Formats: sequence, C-alpha cells, structure tokens
Amino acid sequence: MKVIKAEACGFCYGVRRAVEMAEHAKAGTHTLGPIIHNPQVVNRLAVQGIIPIETLDEVMDGSTVLIRSHGVGPDLYEQAKQKNIVILDATCPHVKKAQLDAKRIIDQDEKLIIIGEKFHPEVISISQWGANRAIIIETEKEAEKVSFSEKLGVVAQTTFSQELFKRIVTILETKTNHLDLNMTICTATQQRQNAAIALSKQVDAMIVVGGRNSANTRRLAQVCVEQQCPTYHIETAEELQLLRFKGMKNIGITAGASTPDWIIQEVVKIMENLQADGTEVMSEELLDQYDYEENPKKGDVVEGTVISVNDDAAYVSIGTKAEAILPKREMAVPEPSSAKDFVKVGDTLTVEIANNIKEEGSIVVSVVKMKKIEDWNEVRDAFEKGELIECTGKETNKAGLVVSIKSLRGFIPLSQGDIKFVKSLDYLVGQTFSVKVIDIDEHKNRLVLSRKAVLEVEREQKRTEAFEHIQEGAVIEGTVVKIMPYGAFIDLGGVEGLLHISDISWKRISSVDAVLKTGDTLQVLVQKFDEERNRISLSLKALQKNPWIAAIEKFEIGDVVKAEVKKLLPFGAILAIDPELQGLLHVSEITDKRGAAVKDLVNVGDVMDVKIIGIDTDKKKISLSVLALEKDKEEKEIQNYLEQKNQSEESATIGDAIDENK
Repeated sequence: MKVIKAEACGFCYGVRRAVEMAEHAKAGTHTLGPIIHNPQVVNRLAVQGIIPIETLDEVMDGSTVLIRSHGVGPDLYEQAKQKNIVILDATCPHVKKAQLDAKRIIDQDEKLIIIGEKFHPEVISISQWGANRAIIIETEKEAEKVSFSEKLGVVAQTTFSQELFKRIVTILETKTNHLDLNMTICTATQQRQNAAIALSKQVDAMIVVGGRNSANTRRLAQVCVEQQCPTYHIETAEELQLLRFKGMKNIGITAGASTPDWIIQEVVKIMENLQADGTEVMSEELLDQYDYEENPKKGDVVEGTVISVNDDAAYVSIGTKAEAILPKREMAVPEPSSAKDFVKVGDTLTVEIANNIKEEGSIVVSVVKMKKIEDWNEVRDAFEKGELIECTGKETNKAGLVVSIKSLRGFIPLSQGDIKFVKSLDYLVGQTFSVKVIDIDEHKNRLVLSRKAVLEVEREQKRTEAFEHIQEGAVIEGTVVKIMPYGAFIDLGGVEGLLHISDISWKRISSVDAVLKTGDTLQVLVQKFDEERNRISLSLKALQKNPWIAAIEKFEIGDVVKAEVKKLLPFGAILAIDPELQGLLHVSEITDKRGAAVKDLVNVGDVMDVKIIGIDTDKKKISLSVLALEKDKEEKEIQNYLEQKNQSEESATIGDAIDENK
C-alpha cells in the first residue's frame, strides 16, 4: 500500500499564528471561543491554562483575552476597552481584509453579499463589520433569490469552496449593473482544495483529517467526494476503521487548515504500517500493541519516580526514554509557589499523561488530573444521590459566581445564588458554603450549582419549626426584612409576618421607612395567625401603652388647665391640653348667648384656662368648659362675700355688747 500526503495540507499561516500566540500566552489567558476548530489542540492548550470563553461577561475586568483567527466585530473591541481587558488579536490577515472590505462596501452604500456559512464565526464577524446589513448566501439556490440592485458588493468566507464561489458569482452578475467583487478566499484554502482535488483523482480513497466543526476541513472532504473518490473524514487516528482500506493500493491523506502536524503524522504512520504481506490490513490486536505497548497515550495512568525537582517542575521517570515533566500547575490546586514544596526526589507518584505526545516531544504528566477524576466521581455521586457538596466562592461576573470544589471549578448562575433577588454574588467571594449540583458534564468541564436550592430547603425547615411555636397572642422577636408602602415584613425565624402600617405606632406616621429600617430587631405581638394560608398579622403598637391613656391619667374631672385652640368647628373648638390630649370646648360652654358664632368668641392659637368637665376613656373624649370656670369663679366670689359678711356681723355684736356694759 502506498500512502500519499497532499502537497498542501494542515495548518495555514493564520491558524499557525493564532496557535503559537496561544501557546506563548501566560496561564489564565482566555480565548474567545475555541482557538481553532480542533478539539485536540483546544484540550492541549487547556492543560497549559488557556481556557476558552463564550463572551467577555465571563471574565473579570483587566483579564487577558485572545481573539482567534476567525475575528470578531467592532463592538467587542469597545466592550473590551470598557472592561480594561487586554486583547491579543490573532485575527487572520485574510479575515481582516474581508472585514474591512465589508465595511467599505457598506460605507459606499452598496448592498453587501457575504458568500459563506451563515452561522460560522468568521462570517458572523465579517457581517458585524458590515453593520449587520449583509445578505449571507451559501448556495446557488439562495443566490437566485437575491433581488436586483444597482450595486452589489461581494466578499467570501476565507475557507469557502472556490468552485462553488465561482458558480454563485456567475448568478450574482445577473442581479446588478455593478458587481464589486472581492475574492477573499485565502490562497492557502485554494491550494489545499486544489491539492486535494488533484490527489483524489490518483488514489483509491482519501482520508481527510480535521475537526468535524471545521468548515475548511468539511470543504476538503466535499471537493474529494465531488471527484467520485471514496472519502473518510476523521478527527484523529483513533477513528480509522482499517478494514475499509483492505486491498487498496494507493491512499491519499489531506488535512484542514486547523489540523496540527502531529495529528496528521499519526494518521500517516498508522496507514504506512498497514503492509503485512504487502497489502493485508494489520489486525486489531497488532494495532493495539503498536498503540499502547510502545507509546504512552494521553489519558494513560502510570506510576513514576521523581528524579529531580526545581522551582517550576519535577522530572518523573515513567519507563520511557525521556523523563516526563510534572509542571507545578499540574501538582495541586491552588498551584504551589514552588514545585519543591510539593514533591522531593525519590517520591513515587501516580500520574496521568496530560498531552498528546509527538515524536521526540516532551511528555507532560499531571497529579491534578488524577485528583480531578476522583473529585468528578465524588461530585457525580452527590448529583445522583441529591446530596450537598461544599464549595468556596472565587470570583464573580455578570452571569454569576465561579467557585472551587476541591480541584474543580464550578459555576453558580446569578438566579441560583440566593432566595431573594440580588444584583451580584460578590458577598460570597471567599465564603465556604453548601450547594446542590444541578448540571454536570465532565467532558465539557461543566459543573453548574445552586445555593438557592439549599437555602430553600433550610427555609422550609425553619418555616415548619416556626409554625409549631407561633400562636395568637404570643410575643416574638423578629427582624425587619422588607419594607413596603403598606407595612413591613418581619422574619420570625424562617417564616415572615406582616406588620401593617396601622399597627406600628399609636401615633400617625408619614411612612413605614420613617420608623423602621431593614435589619431592625423588635418584639411584636401575633395578632392573627391563619394556619391554612400561612399568614401572620403582627402588631408593634399593641405592646406599647396607649399614649392617650397614659396622658389622661395625669388629669381628673374638675381640673383647671391651660389649653391652646387648635381648630374651630361650627359647634365649638378643639383645644390641646397636653401634647397627647385634645378636648372639645362646645359653644354652649363658651357663652350662654344663643346663636353666638364660635369664630366670634375664640381664635386658633388662643391660650385660655378651661375646666375639664368630662372624661370618656372608652371613646377617648374630653369635654371642656369656660362657663363652668366662670361659674366656679362666681360661686367662689359669693362664698368669699358671705364669709366676709359673717365675720363683720360677729365682730359688730361683740363690740356692741362691750359698749352696753359700760
């Protein structure tokens, strides 16, 4: 069997540039989306601490974010600027040209046509540079539906099929009087497609290597199929079904622009070994020996001995020609400040191979990955049993809270952080608390948690306990948790009751928040408890003495007091005899003249002496009188007159008697 590799295949300039920028980025850098459409490369970068994100909302201000070769729209650069995010721009130069061409076409008031896949990230970014006013078409049928325009400007997805592009352009030429054509399919894509077409005409079958979500790899497979050549699209050598190639003499291999060299070489090497007895296919048993006995693979668990250590890493003998590297970031979470703090020479470790090993390449091993397997098992067990696990808040973003669970990272959405509505979960950073697992996917490294579910269970338990002790007439200590215009909700230890504004004070209050504040602790009386509806009516003023009663105890009927006129009524006046007390001075108690008007007798603000002639505690009414006071004065004057007269008469009788005796 002869294995022929296409003259042009694998990484293009733009992809290689983006991957190299990612490989040289510091740990903690994020890529906006997968750096390329190749899961193996993405996973290897993740081991180095380069993690993909979907939006800038997922990272803290001041973070470093690498823009992949597909590029992004202009709005994202502005958003990054506002968040002080450091941008490493790996946009492919060919994509950048397409973006600028799209912007120019729109600026010239031409109708913009993008030939490409509607949902491909590169096409989306080009459309955003065209103010999202582009018509995106992918097929000749869609081109036929484009309406006629005086001017049409055309750009293409850089990885689009050049043959299909030409056919679509031919149709678009009939849709306008002026076609502004920009051939933005990159030369590397053209070269790979041309090489694949040429090779597929010479071989018995084609193997196309690359990610299934890679548009340019799918295009390569498509052009090979169009040449009537049996074509097999695989992501890695592990997907080869070797029996398919039994009896074939010539096998062609090509790869998409996002496929790294080491994956291509694995496929080539396996196919070159399919030569038992000239053209017989290697048996699965022999293939297994080749794969696993001679070469350790990513994910293998092996034992090794530490043979040397420096600050950054330890070197571990695992039985291969070269020692494996155990970086300090792969020793523990959090990463130790020095590898010497974690291991020493002579230690025996069980480690997992963390990278795909290229020929003559370094082997990276990990203790953290082993620990992560244990921790994932523990988390999954808790998920299946509905048990709680402990986590620690690490950092927040607009969407929620990132937490750590031993060696794992989890996420609590904002809506799952608390029972009550909160705008941020900042208050949980640095806190350790229990959560419930609500979604788990080890392969996607996704662990979604809920603190709200835990709090709801705790609240229900407290409610049950609280209801057992709540009775009408009981005095309970509570905390103000919410203030509304009509009253305040009081937490009674797991259950809330309503303290209506009318039950807060004996005095008239302007608003609830003028008297109470959230967090206040107070004693309240349970006025009413509707157990069926779980409604509790509370009172604060019921525990306070009625200020009217307290004030009236200082007075008795017959007391003469100074009072101020507060209000005039048709039948009398309201007078204040105390800050808490007011009484009625009826017009009949001011004057005995019939038909007299109150306003002619007294004025608001007048201060006068009045006599209390009646107190009704049930109705809280006080009756006052001026006439009674005047009557008392007259009676006293009469009494004084009579007393003086009696004294004069007694004195005169005695004097007369003395004179007569003389």
